[in-house]
Amino acid sequence: MNETNNSLIEARGPNKIKFKGVWYTDSLIILNHEVIQPWNHSAANKLCIDDFNLAIENNCEVVLLGTGEQQIFPNHTLITNLLKKGIGVEVMDTVSACRTYNVLTAEYRDPMTMLIL
Repeated sequence: MNETNNSLIEARGPNKIKFKGVWYTDSLIILNHEVIQPWNHSAANKLCIDDFNLAIENNCEVVLLGTGEQQIFPNHTLITNLLKKGIGVEVMDTVSACRTYNVLTAEYRDPMTMLIL
């Protein structure tokens, strides 16, 4: 297969991400290789189930959650409720989430990716 995937995160800088040639400086969601922005979140510990409505509506199997400069786990009850709905959440710092998104996308998988900047 000699196909080019142009849906990779191209670059990262302090509080910014380049995706499909555009620099983003606000938190964002990538779903179906498109950016949904702005996503008004700056702290993982303040997330609630409503913040994952897109994942629930789209029957996402896995969500990559980039929590900023450090890995910060959201409320345990929130993660449990998402798991009960069949949605796995992989929590990591935003740089790691970008790298993991690129790996999965290169494998032609399509994770929902929520990135806090």
